[in-house]
Amino acid sequence: MRTRSSLRALALLGGVSALALTGCPSPSIYGTARTVPRGQMQQSIAVEGIGATSSGASAFLPTLPTYQFRLGLADNVDLGLRVANLSSLGGDVKINLLRGNFDLAVDPGIQGIYAGAGDASVGLLWMHLPVILGFNLTQNFSIIATPGISYGAYFAGDSSVRGDRTTYSTGGFAGRFGVGFNLRVNNTFSVQPEVTALFNTSTESVLYTAGVGFQFGAHPDFSDVQ
Repeated sequence: MRTRSSLRALALLGGVSALALTGCPSPSIYGTARTVPRGQMQQSIAVEGIGATSSGASAFLPTLPTYQFRLGLADNVDLGLRVANLSSLGGDVKINLLRGNFDLAVDPGIQGIYAGAGDASVGLLWMHLPVILGFNLTQNFSIIATPGISYGAYFAGDSSVRGDRTTYSTGGFAGRFGVGFNLRVNNTFSVQPEVTALFNTSTESVLYTAGVGFQFGAHPDFSDVQ
């Protein structure tokens, strides 16, 4: 006979499995606080996994990779477009406010997925607002921290009952914190392992992603770092 904690672990594993297959949040930035130079482009691919802990139970599963494209819009602003876990679309705008041995940026973003089959439909929406703190230890290595808040919403609809569409939605805020290590191999390639967690205080649960991002193309200039 299974214990209650075992049943919780199985339920958590099932929930993480569903997230790993469809529309799980992809909050890690895989980049620095500094933006891609104006008019230049950067691409990245991240190998990721997603995990959760709740009521003493925990689970972790790998996900499909995340692809990201960044374009420099201004000296301190760039645009990011991503296909999170090759299943949902997202975008963000990074604004770099300070540069030096310490960098500061804000990076509001959104991610969503929608699917419908017959009379039923479902949608997931994530909105992220991280503050990016960059501690540049050398011209080639930075520690990245990303405190902030996120909001997640779930929508579902069914019009199979007498042609009347019934809908259901729920959502809530979560605190977030991430840490990464950006190693710049040269001017066109860098590697960044990163872990980002979302904290839901109402349910005392934690959802987190862990991955390694590989960035190709234009990179910010760190020649000013002492």
